[in-house]
Amino acid sequence: MENQEISNEEKEFIKSQIETMLKARDEFLAVLDANVPKQGNSNVFDFDACKDKSLKELYAKFYSYDYSIRKILPYVYKRFGVSFNV
Repeated sequence: MENQEISNEEKEFIKSQIETMLKARDEFLAVLDANVPKQGNSNVFDFDACKDKSLKELYAKFYSYDYSIRKILPYVYKRFGVSFNV
């Protein structure tokens, strides 16, 4: 890939898309927070104590996706000169 200059329009588009993605991530985690108890005084979900057992499988799929995205974000941030706290 050639090292082409990134326009402000492209940078703002990427920034907007990442913000949208992170907002959706936060909303998903808020649903889990509201529906899945935590283990003790931690932030660890206690799926064994959860009434809806399907949430554990859903979270596992989400976590896999989320982890994959978070692994590539530093490269996207660097390329487009943006930064977010994930």
